Amino acid sequence: MAQAQDAQADDQAPERDVIIVTATLRAADVQDIPLAVTAVSPAQLDRQNVQDIKSLTSISPSFNVQSSQTESQGTSIRIRGVGTTGNNTGLESSVGVFIDGVYQSRPGIALGDLLDLERLEILRGPQGTLFGRNTSAGALNITTQRPDLTEVKAFGNFTYGNYDFFNVQAGVSVPLVTDQLGLRISGAYRKRDGYLKSATVPGAESGNRDRYIVRAQLLWEPSPDVSVRLIGDYAKADENCCDAVIVRETELVPFFAFHGLPNSGVVASGPQALKQLRTNSQQFNNDTEQYGFSGELKWDIGPVQMTYIGSYRHFEASSDQESDFVGLNVFTSGNGAASAPTTPSNGGPIKTMTHELRFQGSAFDDALDFLVGAYYSDEKINEIQTLTLGPDYQRAVSAGNFANLAGVNPLFALTALGNGGVPVNAAGNFAINQFRQDAESFSIFTHNVINFTDNLSLTLGARYVDEKKRGSFDQLAANSPACQAIVNGVITGAIPAALRAGALGLTCFPFATSVGAGHGRDRACQFDPRLAAAA
Repeated sequence: MAQAQDAQADDQAPERDVIIVTATLRAADVQDIPLAVTAVSPAQLDRQNVQDIKSLTSISPSFNVQSSQTESQGTSIRIRGVGTTGNNTGLESSVGVFIDGVYQSRPGIALGDLLDLERLEILRGPQGTLFGRNTSAGALNITTQRPDLTEVKAFGNFTYGNYDFFNVQAGVSVPLVTDQLGLRISGAYRKRDGYLKSATVPGAESGNRDRYIVRAQLLWEPSPDVSVRLIGDYAKADENCCDAVIVRETELVPFFAFHGLPNSGVVASGPQALKQLRTNSQQFNNDTEQYGFSGELKWDIGPVQMTYIGSYRHFEASSDQESDFVGLNVFTSGNGAASAPTTPSNGGPIKTMTHELRFQGSAFDDALDFLVGAYYSDEKINEIQTLTLGPDYQRAVSAGNFANLAGVNPLFALTALGNGGVPVNAAGNFAINQFRQDAESFSIFTHNVINFTDNLSLTLGARYVDEKKRGSFDQLAANSPACQAIVNGVITGAIPAALRAGALGLTCFPFATSVGAGHGRDRACQFDPRLAAAA
């Protein structure tokens, strides 16, 4: 009787929903693969109102995206707290983002809307034997919907929210030749007012959204063994990011008046500013434009499937930041309040070409499941970085670093000791620097699963990488007489020894100082990871 009841209960027990993922480049149940994977369906993204990868934290708390000053050049992705820190465009993320099998070389490139998805997978831990590009902390694998070859399909949605937020997405899939050729076109437009408002500059805001993306796909399956997929996309964003709320004001506020400033430039701070989302700086700008093409060929050659993925992407960012985060005119990065009208914005193009070839299949009556691949990428970065010191720079920095210990505005007064007794104002001191980086990478990788029984298997993987990077620096224009005056005072010994380090480090501000004629142009270096490993 008891056995009969148990059998009846088993028959009535609801079956588990099977979630199929391709995290191992093989379609499998998410519970059958030996990887820490979070698989997210489009329905889940809609329910959680996830519009881009920055919002994925609401679904996977171990996945985190942070931006410092700019989204395009200062975004870092972390999984389980591990990721690349810094806003240097030359740094590659230790968390890779792959869209339809194509590696996105920088996190800022992948910040567009999640549009027309088939599935999204978050892989935790090193992924060096599965993907063409090696990632040490994890990977975000995004797959978009393929064109339908049998029937016409269309979708559309509209969302409206606070801060005048609205989002429109639409797409259509049309079979051009039934069962052989299909076209799919989709697009999205998103707009929202900024939620951070400046308390010192009327109209300045940050955190807004104004972006769109268009994607077109062509799928051709001339036979059951061959599949060709071509994808092209274009995206543009014109946004303001990333100002910040000041949670705690400095204890040196009284000394700003001592140095001749009306205040510290901070009107809103503390819990009240955080509650009201009030900032103190001027306008931030962060614009991006990109386009890309990719092609995928899958060919079943007997028991082996060959996959080739080739891509090209052109990404260009432009940003201007009042990075002092206060209402005073201390300094400007890019084109802004302190810089000349002709000063260029920060940013530039990133051009990336990739090729990946894989062979995978099974042998020995499915006892061996193998994958062997090769990957090549060529990336070129050409970036402009500018910084200009403002009229409040010397007074504000003197207050924040010397208090009243070195007299009134010592950074201004000390320049006289290296300029014949005449002090030099640092306002307008600037530098326009150009950085280039060419990176070429080649790798061979393999991932093999040996099945001893239905319940016991062994996974073996290996990877070889040959990567070279060449960087160069060129100062296009610069003028920093205040720095030169301090340098003269230090060399002659006119500046007191106790003040030399502070005066030199604070006046010769990095990225706003002339390197001197003939001393900074076309400086180049080459990096070979094999030599670094040997060292």
